[in-house]
Amino acid sequence: MAPFNLTFYSEKNGRKGLVDAIREVCVPLDGDTSCTPDCYRGWEEKLSQISLAKRLSVKSCTHGFLCFVLALPENRNLPDYLIGCVAFEHQGRITHVTRAQTPDASDTTIVKSKQPLRSVSAPEAELAIREISHILPQILDGQIHTLSLSRTTQRLEAVQKLNRDLADCTDVDHAMDIVSEALVVLFNLPRILIVLQKPGQAMTVHSTLGLDPDSLKLDQKRLAEYLDGSSCQPRVMPGNEFTEFFHGLQTRSAHIFPIGVKDCRLGIIVILDLDLHSRDQAMIELLINGLAARLVSLETAASHQQEIQFSARLISMISDLSLVTSSKELYQKILEMAAELLSASSGSLMLLNESDGTLKIETAKGMNPALAKAMSVTFGEGIAGHVAKSGFPMLVNDIERDKRVAYRNRPRFKTKSFISLPLESEGRLIGVLNLADKSNGSSFTEKDLNRVKSFTGYAIPMIARAATLEKVGKFEQLAITDPLTGLYNRRFLEDRLQEEFSRSGRHKQNFCIILADLDNFKMYNDICGHLAGDQVLRKVASLLRRTARDMDVVSRYGGEEFCIILPGTCKKESVFVGERMRRVIEVESFPGESHLPLGRLTISLGIASFPADGVTANELIHASDLALYQAKAMGRNRLVLFEPSLEGKALPALRG
Repeated sequence: MAPFNLTFYSEKNGRKGLVDAIREVCVPLDGDTSCTPDCYRGWEEKLSQISLAKRLSVKSCTHGFLCFVLALPENRNLPDYLIGCVAFEHQGRITHVTRAQTPDASDTTIVKSKQPLRSVSAPEAELAIREISHILPQILDGQIHTLSLSRTTQRLEAVQKLNRDLADCTDVDHAMDIVSEALVVLFNLPRILIVLQKPGQAMTVHSTLGLDPDSLKLDQKRLAEYLDGSSCQPRVMPGNEFTEFFHGLQTRSAHIFPIGVKDCRLGIIVILDLDLHSRDQAMIELLINGLAARLVSLETAASHQQEIQFSARLISMISDLSLVTSSKELYQKILEMAAELLSASSGSLMLLNESDGTLKIETAKGMNPALAKAMSVTFGEGIAGHVAKSGFPMLVNDIERDKRVAYRNRPRFKTKSFISLPLESEGRLIGVLNLADKSNGSSFTEKDLNRVKSFTGYAIPMIARAATLEKVGKFEQLAITDPLTGLYNRRFLEDRLQEEFSRSGRHKQNFCIILADLDNFKMYNDICGHLAGDQVLRKVASLLRRTARDMDVVSRYGGEEFCIILPGTCKKESVFVGERMRRVIEVESFPGESHLPLGRLTISLGIASFPADGVTANELIHASDLALYQAKAMGRNRLVLFEPSLEGKALPALRG
């Protein structure tokens, strides 16, 4: 509309930038001198006048220029002012602007050409300036909206690509790194706080950007209560409210974005000290939703993998339990395996004593064995007693807050959470399994309870079977042992002899038997009484068992007589075994033995060997019996080997 010289000026460029801008627009005409210092001061005054008003200012100068300053809309992509000059009431050649482009805020750009200047009157110049002030904001608004739309489109495309990248993440840390970097690069956020929570575990500060993590202290309880009562929608919270969750944090405001889907809460991302545009909030929310979806997917995959591993480990555990033969080892393994499945560092397996109605600790983990052995719980009393009586398991997150118990936590327990599970077989209570102190410090969950139920479902029949086998074993043991001495009885001896005859005959091996009889035992009973005699028999039985070798079979033959089978042993070797037994009895002290003829309690032994001295049980026992009579006849307290010459030899009845 008029031959204007135009340029942009930003206040950040200072006075030098202003001088450069003025020299661009104020071009001397026909040899006129350039602007004076008064001109520059005039420009500065104009700028200071409109810096607050943000309006148009026009002035004329002595060189025949009409100049103006137009304040531009506030935008980080624009400079602060448009400056222009036009010559009027002059003719000649003048440098003027034919085309202007919006520059970057840090640059000053002039596009110029030289051509003959047509005559411009002051009113025309002023009208053109007014038109520029009306047209330029519209042009700039269009350019700003175009630029904003372009930037929004670029960021939206970036968020979509990042969500695709999130979908390919294989671990949580990688996903969090993608989102953290995006928040800083795409949205230029100054301070960010990210808190994560895995199911059944405490919340943790995963990362901080622009913050010192050591200066923060997370209040688990308050933040958990807030998240439980809040929706999944983003929320802006005043700084003084938000700092109640993070002691030591200073902030003006907090924009909270929950990480989660439906009822699954995985954590929060908090943007501090920034007023977000609704457009940016929507894109951040879109990015966080993609993160939440991936974290849930990773959690589901991890849970599925854990279930596969749990099933495999459960099968392995049940297989291992089926090989256990001792009830004591079975109880210990059941407790250890249950603790392993739930990552519990302490626990106990209590069995019900039906005779007195108490629960006693059979095996314990994380407890002094002597203390555990001394502890017992009355049926219906205490936590374990209550669980035993009700027949229902108890899962407690906080022992001090749970109204069912409300006990003060004991110092020996690291956490306040535990599981107590009744063990029942065919409607009959067997005992109670207790587990406490998760190794990661978190609380037990319903998932943990279901897992231990699955395990005990297989383990309980084994406990019942072990108890039954133990009872059967006791009955069998009673059937083959002597109730007074605990040694094998005569019935077992006869069966074992038949086995040894068969084995030794098949492998062409020798074996020996020893018949041993306490000397003057009838006299001892008469002097000291039968109760003392029973004590002597028990003590002698224990000494013979300790002195015999592992492969030897020691049995009570009757009265004060004992029979020992020595498998795979010849006569020469049997002498060493028999003599060791005789010597052990001889040197041992017994109450009242000084009244006996020899002044002490002793034993006599007779030895016979297969096949030299007999090929049947009757023959071999008869031979060893003859050798024993010979030992008695020779003065007692001695060992005699059977010889054929003893057959038919008249021996007095010297038993005892």
